[in-house]
Amino acid sequence: MKLKYNYFIVIFCVAFLLQSCSSNEEERAAFSTIEKNVDFIKANHKFAFEIFKKVAEEESEENIMISPVSISLALGMTYNGAKNDTKNAFEETLNYADFIPNETNNLNKEITYHLSDNSQGSLFEIANSIWTEKTFSIKEEFIKINKEFYDAEVQSLDFSDPNALQRINDWVNSKTREKIPTIIEALAPNLKMILLNALYFNSDWKYTFKEENTQELPFYGETSTENVQMMKLTNELSFYQNEKFVSIKLPYKNEKFSMTIFLPKENNTTSDITNLLNIENWQNWNESYTTVPIDLEMPKFKFSYEKKLNNPLSDMGLSIAFTDAANFEAISDIPLKISFIIQKTFIEVDEKGTEAAAVTAIGMVQTSVGSSNRMVRLDKPFLYAITEKETGSICFIGKLGMPKNDE
Repeated sequence: MKLKYNYFIVIFCVAFLLQSCSSNEEERAAFSTIEKNVDFIKANHKFAFEIFKKVAEEESEENIMISPVSISLALGMTYNGAKNDTKNAFEETLNYADFIPNETNNLNKEITYHLSDNSQGSLFEIANSIWTEKTFSIKEEFIKINKEFYDAEVQSLDFSDPNALQRINDWVNSKTREKIPTIIEALAPNLKMILLNALYFNSDWKYTFKEENTQELPFYGETSTENVQMMKLTNELSFYQNEKFVSIKLPYKNEKFSMTIFLPKENNTTSDITNLLNIENWQNWNESYTTVPIDLEMPKFKFSYEKKLNNPLSDMGLSIAFTDAANFEAISDIPLKISFIIQKTFIEVDEKGTEAAAVTAIGMVQTSVGSSNRMVRLDKPFLYAITEKETGSICFIGKLGMPKNDE
């Protein structure tokens, strides 16, 4: 009788725990209900368009891709250590002027949660970490905030030890599922801290391209023409066009994420479209798509990209953070400035879906002071963006100038 009683107690406890977990999930507010969510996404979009434009302006590579989400999360952690004019510079660059730090931290935390909610079939993983030189004195409040809102791992290492660099790069390799093996080549003697954000995305298309339909066709690049593997799909897709471009949305599995493609019309280029990227246009375009039958031809592609972001971010208002005038007193009493901001990205698009990854590294050093169907053929350079439905976040944005299949 006692055994039977204990059995029912166990069953009751399990049921209670399951119900509690279910209740906690239900209690998580939808992103649309969070205060200032619309204003914050607009701020993020403005930042995304501005940083992409700056990178595109100075880049000679045919294929480029950045992750605005990764950059803004890494900068968001760093922002928690800025004071006075340096703090103002972060707010100007990230468009945070209308928010207090607790709001930006909480909204970034909510974006992270909703992006990485993998219950709908797509895989999106986000990881943050802070690596400090073992003799560097860092303020507890800075660590506490970044642990609470960014779930940041914190490690103290002897940067002079050759194994330290390997440990940092091993973390990057692991968090990107081996798509980005390294982010930093060497640890400078005056380096005191590195802040890292890593993203990994993997999702099947909602409508899979059949491999047997893929064939070799020409792709007309800006400087050359090459034969590439062109995939084919016939389906109803979201479609929009204006005098500058034709655009379609390719949904991923369960439609949580989608890839939006912008193909320049005749006598237009990807630069013409890039110049049009702003909040107002983005919103108007997204409200204008209609579902129509489309015969789509799209190249398979796979490439990696690396960009040092010091100059683009300085041009956007963050220049003081890279100088001896920087004020990061909320991080440490030792005077600091940003030495480098580097991002590496990876993307592979094939018949099944898309795999993508990004890592942003911010290095801090001590200052010197201290049929009837429409035919859409993507056979020339085009832009693309991978976005998330609920938050509207622009996770990746890039230009394909010539399809590559880097190994």
